[in-house]
Amino acid sequence: MGGQAEIGYRALLTRSRWQPERLEHALAWSPDQGATVLAELRGEGLVMNSAVEAGAVRAIQPCLALPALAARRLSGGPMPSAAAVETFVSLHEQTTGRLDDACPLSDMDEVLAVVERLAARVRNEVVILAPLYDPRSYEFAEHIAEGVLRRGAGLRALWRTDVSAVDYAVWLGKRGHTPRATSNVPVRAVVVDGLVGVVLNEAGAGRVIRTENELRSLVALADGLWAQSVEVSQVPKGRPTRSRHELVLRMLAQGLTDDAIARRLGVSVRTVRGDVASAMVELDARSRFQAGVRAMQMGLL
Repeated sequence: MGGQAEIGYRALLTRSRWQPERLEHALAWSPDQGATVLAELRGEGLVMNSAVEAGAVRAIQPCLALPALAARRLSGGPMPSAAAVETFVSLHEQTTGRLDDACPLSDMDEVLAVVERLAARVRNEVVILAPLYDPRSYEFAEHIAEGVLRRGAGLRALWRTDVSAVDYAVWLGKRGHTPRATSNVPVRAVVVDGLVGVVLNEAGAGRVIRTENELRSLVALADGLWAQSVEVSQVPKGRPTRSRHELVLRMLAQGLTDDAIARRLGVSVRTVRGDVASAMVELDARSRFQAGVRAMQMGLL
């Protein structure tokens, strides 16, 4: 990011949302300067519209946004340094603090921030229960789903049958994770790895849950509903898609040789070696294996 863009992003992270004119006043920016910076941040996937307040914007959490930015630039464009990403995310996480049920989430912007942080840490699976359609919420946020799938985790989206989100269902289906629907979804929630979840009330406020009994009940409910659900209709099935650069990095982390990677991808060894060399430079890595490991640490995989 440019200097002013980073200043703006850091400022945006200090609140759940900002009206542009208030941000401009806080940073002594002109309206034109503010509009330019926000446009840059939007283009980089670091800022989105508030889900709560018309005209306001919110920062996407860096643990999810910065790895996504780096992943988009793997095949071209200036790559953010691995050390810079790790430091930025670490400092923000320390400032934000631990996620626990002591801090209620008062609105959807706060819920989004928490779900983004959880999605950035997933190891196995995210389960989403959606009894209603809200295009501004985490259940239908492509950047959150992308973050989950980029980490190689599963994503089970379970909707009530009257939820109408065909475009998003198609988008998920093309990535090999077609949503399913059932007649009754009695709770609005998300569960990550069966270890932590967020439950929302009718007003869209939420709370983080970590207690074993609550999580066990929620997972059992989700499993039962999933078993009786059907795939959302008119959604073409697809296979998960990844760029060649991401696949090369994942295989590097697994310790595969250039020849083995080339055979699996159906490309020349020379192409693989070029990808490996680029990845080592972009990720500040001293070895092939370190490049793969660092990519995983940054959340690129």
